[in-house]
Amino acid sequence: MKTYYDKFNGRDVYLYTIKSDMVEVDICELGARINSIRVNGVDIALGFDSVEGYLESGSYAGSTIGRVANRIADSRFFLNGKLYYVSANEGKHHLHGGIRGFDKRLFFVISYSSNSVCMQYISENGEEGYPGKLDFTVKFTVKDSELLVEYSALSDRDTLWCPTNHTYFNLNGEDSGDCRDDILQLNADSYTPTDDTLIPTGDVLPIEGTPFDFLKEKPIIADFKNPALRATNGYDHNFIANSNNMAFAYSNKTGIGFRVSSDMPCFQLYTGGAIKPCKGKSRQYGAWSGFCIEPQYCPNAINLKKFDKPIICADKRYEHYIKYTFGISG
Repeated sequence: MKTYYDKFNGRDVYLYTIKSDMVEVDICELGARINSIRVNGVDIALGFDSVEGYLESGSYAGSTIGRVANRIADSRFFLNGKLYYVSANEGKHHLHGGIRGFDKRLFFVISYSSNSVCMQYISENGEEGYPGKLDFTVKFTVKDSELLVEYSALSDRDTLWCPTNHTYFNLNGEDSGDCRDDILQLNADSYTPTDDTLIPTGDVLPIEGTPFDFLKEKPIIADFKNPALRATNGYDHNFIANSNNMAFAYSNKTGIGFRVSSDMPCFQLYTGGAIKPCKGKSRQYGAWSGFCIEPQYCPNAINLKKFDKPIICADKRYEHYIKYTFGISG
């Protein structure tokens, strides 16, 4: 189903509803974003009823992130011996694609069916400082209990590319308030510590004996009083994935749970500590209204020696995926 949503820069914006017997998802053309995920009739994704709501919140809720997810230190990088400067939108650093990243771009729908929608955006050479004209598509497909997000990119020059999705989940329902009693398990033995601007130091540390240890499931809130989480008002940290099966979460209240898998090497756990008070679809949102699991390359990987680089070569198509598998217990 295609439904009128709002206007953006004078253009009509639509929602596309895709569904299976178990899962129903609304995808918005602005930012190719997930506006709602309904499992057994419960909406578990934070979102807004207007374009203005998304833009004013500054939360990236549900959006496709690009060209590069997370941070690039000092908004610069070397590629093929040349220094590039990208737009600084978090102090001196570059975050989630810059001032007008993919979250603020209108995508073009190239195919749509009852269970799938594919959207395209052409990012011009030099946009936000990145080299190369990038032909980018993202396809959302619902089948049985799964939501599969498939990314594809082709550039005419060597460039950087690290997409992700920024959906905030609250498994008690997006209208329920605090998400921190959701239960979480992460398949990661290590994480990357950061400086006070959330740029990784380049070290990789074990999670054992730290508040970052989610190898055994526990409530998100379990270690919130630990001083290591004070600066970020909760979690906003990158983990090194042990395998493609990255995370599992569930709610004791609704019985709804989901698994996240991806071919990315890392993922960010963000528990929404910086969400500003704002009117969401069903209630006022604020800090900890939802949490994100964002598959990605290590933040600032292009400027760090130890990590895989999100570099794609000219005239070669690249692909990544994120898969969410939902379930209901009880």
